Amino acid sequence: MAHRPHSVVVVLSSAFASLLPLVSGCSGDDGGSGASATTTGDSVTSTGSGEVTGMTAATETETETGGTTTGAGEPAVVYYRDVKPILDSACVGCHRAGDIAPFALENYAEASMWGEILVPEIEARTMPPWGASSECNTYRYDPSLSDEEIATVKEWVELGTPEGDPADEPSPVDDEEPPIDYDVELASTLYEPTIYPDEYRCFLIDWPLVEERYITGFNIEPGERSIVHHVIAYVIPPAEIDTYVALDDADPKPGYECYGGPGGEAVPRAQWLGAWAPGIPGGPLPEGTGIHVEPGSKVAIQIHYHPVEGAEPDLSVVKLRTEAMVERPAYLLPFANPLWMLGIVNMTIPAGAEEVRHTFEVDIPSTIDFLYPNADFGLDEPVKVSMAGLHMHNLGTRGTLKVHRAGGEEQCLVDVPRWDFNWQGIYRLEESVIVDPSETIHLECFFDNSEGESSVAWGDGTEDEMCLGIFYVSAL
Repeated sequence: MAHRPHSVVVVLSSAFASLLPLVSGCSGDDGGSGASATTTGDSVTSTGSGEVTGMTAATETETETGGTTTGAGEPAVVYYRDVKPILDSACVGCHRAGDIAPFALENYAEASMWGEILVPEIEARTMPPWGASSECNTYRYDPSLSDEEIATVKEWVELGTPEGDPADEPSPVDDEEPPIDYDVELASTLYEPTIYPDEYRCFLIDWPLVEERYITGFNIEPGERSIVHHVIAYVIPPAEIDTYVALDDADPKPGYECYGGPGGEAVPRAQWLGAWAPGIPGGPLPEGTGIHVEPGSKVAIQIHYHPVEGAEPDLSVVKLRTEAMVERPAYLLPFANPLWMLGIVNMTIPAGAEEVRHTFEVDIPSTIDFLYPNADFGLDEPVKVSMAGLHMHNLGTRGTLKVHRAGGEEQCLVDVPRWDFNWQGIYRLEESVIVDPSETIHLECFFDNSEGESSVAWGDGTEDEMCLGIFYVSAL
């Protein structure tokens, strides 16, 4: 059975950090750049200018366990007919032998063993992991279980996890993407992580093609799946290579440590290409679009390792589909206040503060002009937004990314009401959003430092924080 994909690039993690910030044009509604701050009790608010501101049968009877049975005596919910299709679609992509999840759910024996543990997780919607709220927008590859599916699994457990007849299993739904012919393969370096419980490692690889190309498809093949939590790949343009090579040379082990992203200068030019996490299939970028790669570039592969005893060293491979031309060039744009990143304005999260809000807002043309001075599109015409995501570290609690329309209306791109650093991603919109040059993108992040003994600000380390948005834009 085909697994329900989570998101084209979802569920990532810390690496968005490197995707840099934006903007020239960091102005509020009045175009000013002054800073102010308001603090009330445990709440701090910041603006972009730097302000801290069952299935049931037709005839049913109650059982001794409180569940139901059909008139023929078979339980109303059984594994093969009702539960297995749900688990195969939404869970088995990660919960299978040798993969990153702590136990498998591939067969009846496994599912019945772990059934009582499943119910509270799926009722709390912490599993399957999916951060984006459906009240904000609708997304492709959403693995979230419906209320009916949750009720089905819950009733099955309450009935004592009845097995049913294997012959009653429904035929699998063929929802796989068509196969992709990848023409570039980039391997990381054989590596055995040693930092527990998590290690972030970057590997620099030469871009092998000598002509201009556009990346239109992306996939990862992890070498040792039991320890690879996620992988993110970035393009390092030729002008920026020396900075990253210096980081690599300074670390005696293969690659170099890179918690927030591939590192580099305060405002790096590393461009995110794509990401992989367990249960997420590789796939094409939005149809007709592609990300340009210059000859002479390097690719940085960031791997989040979660070491386990007895695992083999990892050798993961990035697979890319490239084309000489695309209908619509695209950028994966990072979005944050550059004054935070440069330390000119502190993105402060005070010690003991229970709720801290930081925001930033800018138009897309300013963003593109700042990151791509020789941009082919997007400086004075509308663009199409196809994907959107957020990035914070461990103090983050929730965040949103919205379009502020010229007439004063708002359109939500992504809202993550319950931030989890270990399960973050970029979300593919079901329907792309057109944004005019005069309209702006608004970023909002909330943090909780109520247990902290010192203030926290923007930074790349594990004890620092970030408030970063990212969106995939293309020409119309």
